[in-house]
Amino acid sequence: MGRSIKIPKKRVKQLLVISIVVFIGIFLWNTDFQSVWKELRGIGFRFLYLLGITYLAYLIGTWSWHVCLGKERSKISVFRLFSLRQVGETVGLYNPTSIIGGDMLKAELLKPYGISKSVAINSVASSRVTAVLSQILLFLGACVWLISNPAGMQAIQRFGWVFYLIVVVLLVAKIGLFIWLSKSGKKHTEASSEDASSPKKSRNFLEKIYHNILKLLNDIRSFYQENTRTFWFSYALATLHWIVGSLEFYFILLFLGFDVQPMHGLLLDMSVIVFKSLGAFVPGQLGVEELGNKLMLAAIGITGASVWITVSILRRARQLSWIVIGFILYLFIKKEINHVATATS
Repeated sequence: MGRSIKIPKKRVKQLLVISIVVFIGIFLWNTDFQSVWKELRGIGFRFLYLLGITYLAYLIGTWSWHVCLGKERSKISVFRLFSLRQVGETVGLYNPTSIIGGDMLKAELLKPYGISKSVAINSVASSRVTAVLSQILLFLGACVWLISNPAGMQAIQRFGWVFYLIVVVLLVAKIGLFIWLSKSGKKHTEASSEDASSPKKSRNFLEKIYHNILKLLNDIRSFYQENTRTFWFSYALATLHWIVGSLEFYFILLFLGFDVQPMHGLLLDMSVIVFKSLGAFVPGQLGVEELGNKLMLAAIGITGASVWITVSILRRARQLSWIVIGFILYLFIKKEINHVATATS
């Protein structure tokens, strides 16, 4: 009784890799490649525009993370960090632990570049916070635009009170988080004194998780208060990242012959991300993203069944492309990490 079960780290890594491969396999198994190929042929070379847009968005998102590394960002370039980010995002998308597993992998991949564990974890967590806060801002902005649009009010009536509930919850969450970040919190002295008086072995698994989360939250708040300009710079870049990424929806609808505005793309992208967040536990958000596409396209008056299917297929085709790119980047990263480890040993 009371003895902790230790699982070898190597075995955990093997299980993680197997789970990722299995869920990517499920994603590929559920992909209708004939339909994908048909739609790609219809779009032609213009599909490269979609890849270019997402590449630019991912690069800006990487920059947002890069600035959170502080003084240690000189140890790794933005373009090299881009490769690490893509591998982490791919793992996060096709892993039962979702973004948690992907973000932990990002922090792990930074170690060989001489970046301390604490800075690596804090940078990943801080950049995730700026990404979420900027996403909420853009979603709320898109909702205001929808309300001010006569056609948008008709769409809102379809969702009824659910629309206003989501807006209120997100607004309260955003304001509450900023208040918490601005509030001067206690340093981790209480936890430290407990550690000094009680041996680490007496802590169970849940207590370790609780203390690690508490420390991480305190570190994020400290980062915000001590590096305010850096935080807001990362926030601005994260906002730009979402705006550029939303152009994918805009261009797909333009290619399909619809008269839309960039704000339509922003509204669709931010809303679908909310749907995907609710289904984050579903690897690859299979079915969840498609449902979000269908509902939000209907919200702006595009109700044809063939349209949302085509949009979903094209977005899945873009994901497939980045899966392949992610695997290729991982091979280069693994080779470079091994080279760095050999040089430092």
